Formats: sequence, C-alpha cells, structure tokens
Amino acid sequence: MKNKLTRRDFIKFTAAGTGALALGAIGINKLLAESEMKIYEETQVLLGTFVTIKAVDTDEKNARNMVRSTFDEISRLSGVFSRFDSKSELYSLNKAGQIYGASNDLVSIMKSSIQYSELTGGLFDVTALPLLELNQESFNQKNAPPASEEINSVKPLVGYQNIKINGNDISLQKSGARITLDGIAVGYIVDKAAELLGQGDINNVLINGGGEIYPRGIKNDGNLWKIGIANPRDNSNYLSVIDSGNWAISTSGDYEAYFTDDYLYNFIIDPRTGVSPTELASATVIAKDTLCADVLSTACIIMGKNDALSMIENLPGTEALLVDKNMNCYRSSGFPA
Repeated sequence: MKNKLTRRDFIKFTAAGTGALALGAIGINKLLAESEMKIYEETQVLLGTFVTIKAVDTDEKNARNMVRSTFDEISRLSGVFSRFDSKSELYSLNKAGQIYGASNDLVSIMKSSIQYSELTGGLFDVTALPLLELNQESFNQKNAPPASEEINSVKPLVGYQNIKINGNDISLQKSGARITLDGIAVGYIVDKAAELLGQGDINNVLINGGGEIYPRGIKNDGNLWKIGIANPRDNSNYLSVIDSGNWAISTSGDYEAYFTDDYLYNFIIDPRTGVSPTELASATVIAKDTLCADVLSTACIIMGKNDALSMIENLPGTEALLVDKNMNCYRSSGFPA
C-alpha cells in the first residue's frame, strides 16, 4: 500500500462517484416493487487511497451499520499489510526477515502471492520491493533510473522462492529481502469486505478500493452498476463502460504512481530488468475475485501484450483489456464490448 495519495487516487475516486456507479438499463425488479430499497454510501481514506462502499438494503440503518463495521475490518487489515506502519506484521517481517505466529490473513495472502508468482513465471513477485526502492532512490537523487550494476547488485534479493511458510511462521531466506503487498493487498481486502457485507445480508453492493472494484447485485432502483474504465492518458473520459456482472475488476497503469512525467518510469517494476516495462500503459482484468483481478492487472503490464493475452485466454472466467503506450487497445476474446 502507498503511504500517500497520488494523482491517480483522485482520478479513481472520481470514477467511484460517477462512471463506476452509474445505472444500467435492466429495469426495476420485483424486489423493488415489493419494498423500497435504499442506498447508503460512505468513503474513507484507507490503504493509501479512497475506499468507497455503496450498500443497498431495505433497511438503511442496517446498511449503515454493516458498512461501518466493514470499514473497521478494512482498517484492521490495512494494519496487517502496510509496509509503512511500524506496528504492522508486514513491517515486522521486513525488518527482522521473519515473523512467528503471523495472523491467518498474512499467511493467506503470502500463500496466494506465491501461487500467482508460479502462475506468472515469477513476473508477479512480492519480493521485488528492493528493486522498487532502488528506483525510488535513484530518481530522488539523480532523476535517472539506476545503473545496470546497481540493479544487478539488488537482483539476488528478489525471488518468491525465498519465502518460506511453516504453519503461521514466515521467513525470508535472504538477508535484505523485503516484501511489498501493493499489488495484491487491496484486492484481498476488498474481497474480505464483500464477504463481511454478505454475512450481514448486504448483497447489493459496490466496493471501490482505489480502482479494485467489486460490484454485486443492483442499485436501489433495480439497475446494474456500470463500470467506467479510465483512459490512461485522459482522465476526462473512459475507454469503455461496461455493465457489472458476477465478477470483480481491477485496472493497473503506468500513470498511477510514476517517476517521470511521460510515465516511462513508474512504480511497476519488471523483476527481469529491474526497471519499468515499456510496452503497456494499462491493463484492466475481470476475474472471479478482486484479489485475482488485482494481481493479474499488474502482471499483465509486466508480461506485455502477447504473453498477457495468452495467459488470460487460458484462465477460465478471466478477461482483459490492454492499452499500449500508443493508446492501441487489445481485448481478450470474452471481454465485454
């Protein structure tokens, strides 16, 4: 998670209030004819971004109470996964290289990280933090990417194979190795929030965790949510607007956090090269859950168009919209028109 809001966070927040929450055209359903549905909305700044929850229920008080208790859980999980909070479990793991008796949440997300590293051939790798920090330091000090010899000196610290999990004990096998959960934690937390709301019988909901979006059911007039997919070079319009479905969606882009104004160098780091990938500007992924969409949207940018589309076509229930640096768009075969 980031430690401050970026320009992209404000863009995502705007989408959460407009395009991402606009209405579809499926008509008023029988439920609305029987009882009036009400909507409760709340936004908080958590996870280094804006998190918005819109909950639809016949009882607005119940919706409000469930949303607020869900934000309490989001805050707790943020305190587990933050690499900036000195009280978090991840901070302790990075500092000591090991943690004993970690929470089930940290163990679960670390296991998922390893699984997706294996799926992507190591291109999604939570141990890439030393490379990200090297880029940050280089641009802060000399406004230029790190030299190849600097990258080569850090690369040995990167490798998901160095993560060892034994029960609830987690260790990093190389001294100096550190982990960032920036590309997976928000998806994990949004899924947990949706699960908690469902347990409170709030099944018509839209959760936007800074661009990791979980839409379910309908809005209070019976229409589907619409999801606006941002143009990576023009935040005043959308590349596409699609009806919500039984899926989650995430967009990653070079414009979210960047070192140079042309977005060529940004916070997405290819572990093979040690710097940012050069082909794609953004990747939007639809998947079975928000964690999967979150991870794969980042992985697709690192993989590049051809490899990313090949991977997506072989993953059931997963689709992608990729945009290259020249603003050419490429859709997987089942991505909504």
